Amino acid sequence: MSISMIAYVRVSTDKQAEEGMSIAAQSEQIAKYAALYDLEIIDTIIDDGYSASNLDRPGLKRVFAILDASIAQGVIITKLDRLTRSVFDLGYLLKNYMDKYRFMSVYDKFDTDTASGRMILSILTTVSQWEREVISERTKAVLAYKKSKGERVGNIPFGYKLTSDGVHLEYNPHEQKIIRAISNWRDDGKTLGGIAKSLSLWGYVTRRGKPFSTSAIHRIMKNKYPVPFE
Repeated sequence: MSISMIAYVRVSTDKQAEEGMSIAAQSEQIAKYAALYDLEIIDTIIDDGYSASNLDRPGLKRVFAILDASIAQGVIITKLDRLTRSVFDLGYLLKNYMDKYRFMSVYDKFDTDTASGRMILSILTTVSQWEREVISERTKAVLAYKKSKGERVGNIPFGYKLTSDGVHLEYNPHEQKIIRAISNWRDDGKTLGGIAKSLSLWGYVTRRGKPFSTSAIHRIMKNKYPVPFE
């Protein structure tokens, strides 16, 4: 007698164009896997455009609902990162679902029906989260280095403008004048609301030609962009 399984497929917006990661490719791989092990796919559930940073996904919630209703006996995925990349979320799944239902992965070769399968799953999730955190740390380090060299990172900060090379930053004299005024008024004890009124009285407006809001002033005060390199 075949086992009733749910095929769960997920693509995030930055993964959709990757070879082998499309919805169709994942569905096909799961179908072949199910046929090989005499598993019956009763439903294919898709989360299109959702990351695996948490479990708050409409498709995944539907998977849980089907399992809770005892309609299916387990879930098949192509890779663990389609399900989760979080050790914390894996702990939740192990406690609430993986002890009662079978979770199987095509490429990672694990089946939570066995103790060794659950161990492999735990190791894979730990490594996946480690990789994600390492990438995040490297990205932050690169951005900090670029920023220290006066290179543009993201939007052009208030008080600066691009140099002719389109990469580095230099002072925007008009906006620097506004920053100095904000700093002086703040040193004098003015509130953000008071500073906003003063800027308006002096005729200063944002890049979009609108009056400065207190939140805009707060962002300017928090900006720690270095003095651009010459």
